[in-house]
Amino acid sequence: MWDDFISRQIRRTNRNLLLMGGAILLILGLLTAAGWRDTYNFVFGPFPMQGSELVSISNPNLPKHYFLKVNGEESFATGMREVDAGNHNKVRAEIIALVVEKRLLLVKTPLDKQQVQFTGTLTAVPTEIFNGVVHDWDVKHPDMKGAFLPFMLDATGFRSGDNLWVAGAGAGFGILGLVLIGIAMRRQLQPESHPLLVQLAKYGGLQDVRMRIDAEVRGEGGGEKFGTMQITTNWLIHAAAYKTNVMATKDVIWAYPKVTKHYHSGIPTGKSYSAIIRDSKGQSVEISGKKDSVPKLLESLQRRMPWVLMGFSKELEALWLKEKPKFIQLVEQRRTSPAGATR
Repeated sequence: MWDDFISRQIRRTNRNLLLMGGAILLILGLLTAAGWRDTYNFVFGPFPMQGSELVSISNPNLPKHYFLKVNGEESFATGMREVDAGNHNKVRAEIIALVVEKRLLLVKTPLDKQQVQFTGTLTAVPTEIFNGVVHDWDVKHPDMKGAFLPFMLDATGFRSGDNLWVAGAGAGFGILGLVLIGIAMRRQLQPESHPLLVQLAKYGGLQDVRMRIDAEVRGEGGGEKFGTMQITTNWLIHAAAYKTNVMATKDVIWAYPKVTKHYHSGIPTGKSYSAIIRDSKGQSVEISGKKDSVPKLLESLQRRMPWVLMGFSKELEALWLKEKPKFIQLVEQRRTSPAGATR
């Protein structure tokens, strides 16, 4: 069993992936358990319910099944509507009464098409609807007082709007948790395919490269450190939480600072700072840091590798993206020219 620097990095990132994936699934599980009734009805409903079962309910919060498909004998308009707050001429929903087992069930529905079958969720009757419909009914028909059931059916769409977004977000986080755990497990079962080992194979025999890195890190006390970046004589090691990147210092060809401005509702909220480092093998890493630490990192790189192009420009970016061989050739000219390397 290997116990070198690279092995420790692999174990560390695998552990972090497992912990993050497990934490996501645990939090999602706790939230699902806390709202198990909503989750159960959203996933498995709507549930058909007979009229006799419906009229026996006294509290809409008690039944396990509350996302229902209800059939009545007939329906009629109550005259109450829900309108848009900004435009009272825009009707958002109708409040109708559905006859079920000689009782009346209030139904909130987008359109009253005189249908007798509705799909929706049981909910308490809001005060304004109770006063506008139930109370008026009881006053006008004292002989039929209590005809309305003590709850209503909201048929405006349980699987839509915010609920759909919440369900989609939950499913997305669940998949993310499983993917993170799956990545860690696959890397443990197939260590030879680990991205870091594939990356190191570019520098020669894997065993030899690992031994050289381990010896250099130990011999230099971990090297010069800038946050998650370690710099030794021959290696740049970026040990991020879930991934480790390694570059040979001889391959580094371009480095520059990056400042990102952050806004919230159009209002500036601050800046973040990082250094971008690129090498001749096409690798690129971004090292986040504080405002004063990023220039120190770049100064160290320039001191150790004077041939590296420092600073960003549109011309350099265009050359890197479109004509990378010319970019590398330009750096090689600086490397072989003492005067150019010190400019």
